[in-house]
Amino acid sequence: MSDPVTAHWGVPDPAAVEGKKALQMLAFRQAFGMLERRIKLFLDIRFELDRKTIEAKVREIGRSGDEAKDQAS
Repeated sequence: MSDPVTAHWGVPDPAAVEGKKALQMLAFRQAFGMLERRIKLFLDIRFELDRKTIEAKVREIGRSGDEAKDQAS
């Protein structure tokens, strides 16, 4: 069995958002969008690449939502 490539893809918890219903719904849409973008990027990885390159790409995907988090702040 091979050693899996792992990375942490943190997403702000939309259930923790307090306030008006519209603000809560926006938080869920943003979290969904962030996850959707990351999954699409993950599926685009060419897995015939070497392990080090794949690890870097998977970690980079986790950082791809940082700009969305910054905009929400």
